Amino acid sequence: MKKLVTTLAAIVAVLAATAAIAGDHAKAAKGDAEACLSAKAAKIAQHGWLGIETEKAPAGWRVTSVYEGSPAARAGFRAGDVLVALNGVRLAEDNMEAVKAAKAKLKVGSQVAYTVTRDSGERQLSATLGEVPQEVLAQWLGEDVLDHHLATQVADGH
Repeated sequence: MKKLVTTLAAIVAVLAATAAIAGDHAKAAKGDAEACLSAKAAKIAQHGWLGIETEKAPAGWRVTSVYEGSPAARAGFRAGDVLVALNGVRLAEDNMEAVKAAKAKLKVGSQVAYTVTRDSGERQLSATLGEVPQEVLAQWLGEDVLDHHLATQVADGH
């Protein structure tokens, strides 16, 4: 927890420094960013964590890495697996509303069943979602700040 608080404090400090440079308008942006950061952290903490990283693939999402000790690792996920369905919902660009609805129901402790393709065959892998580790949460929050707050301030000329 201390590491997460330290990382979050560093992110807020970066936002504060950026805001100070930008003047009065940035003070409002700093407040918005802090509120957004706090809300985002609370929202992410509620959702479960599988422990994989993915990239878009022609027939779903390819697993690029599996976090050691994660629910995914315990369930047998491997880099190279292609995720094609989550709890029976097909993972495809033309089905994103259904995918979002299925993901919205997930939380820490939820049981998930993925259909994956591996070595030209399909298999079912099930896992119980865990809490998002502090270092992962800090990384995601940092990426959100860079993508949505600092980039917006630069684009606005602030």
